[in-house]
Amino acid sequence: MSLEIKATLKTPKVIVNPENGQILLAGISIPEDPYSFYSPINEKINEYLQNPNKKTTLEFKLEYFNTSSTLVIRNLIRDLSESTVNTELEVKWYYEQYDDDMKEAGEEFKLLFHKLNFNLVEVEEF
Repeated sequence: MSLEIKATLKTPKVIVNPENGQILLAGISIPEDPYSFYSPINEKINEYLQNPNKKTTLEFKLEYFNTSSTLVIRNLIRDLSESTVNTELEVKWYYEQYDDDMKEAGEEFKLLFHKLNFNLVEVEEF
């Protein structure tokens, strides 16, 4: 069963689709309480990891995120990468072509998780 959360002014659109192994965060992530917002998402991902697809794609299409969201994003990537389940993880970090801050954030995550298949993807706009 998929999880889909619609974007708000402070929280991103989230999709966790076990059918095709897609996990997507898109939009702005500045929730008042990031742990309460992301808890159900983490639960769904943990449930998915009990019986994952052969390939899991974690996609970030974020326009902006705050410091507390940085920790949540890092933990999400870390937990998926350290999972002992049999799934190939690919991370796609999308950024708009003139958004140097989001490109730099993606580069920092890529350095942090240098052993992963981590791709920076430039797009014209979201």
